Amino acid sequence: MASKGRRYQPAHMFEHSLVNKLSAIVGNCDLLYEKTEKGTEYARRLAVIRDLAESAVKEIMEHQRRAEAESRKAG
Repeated sequence: MASKGRRYQPAHMFEHSLVNKLSAIVGNCDLLYEKTEKGTEYARRLAVIRDLAESAVKEIMEHQRRAEAESRKAG
């Protein structure tokens, strides 16, 4: 039951909200990149923004997995 309660903790809700926003950034960068001339400075900057947002999503998801695993162990 303790692990279910964790889902509603403020930090978890914040992480979930942040992942959603970062995922929107990744998706919009992908859409813009498709319409951009490849090899331009604009395309390179879009790729950097996309990669940073995607990396942040992966870090947050990994943090959530570790926190849930620790919660189950403490459980």
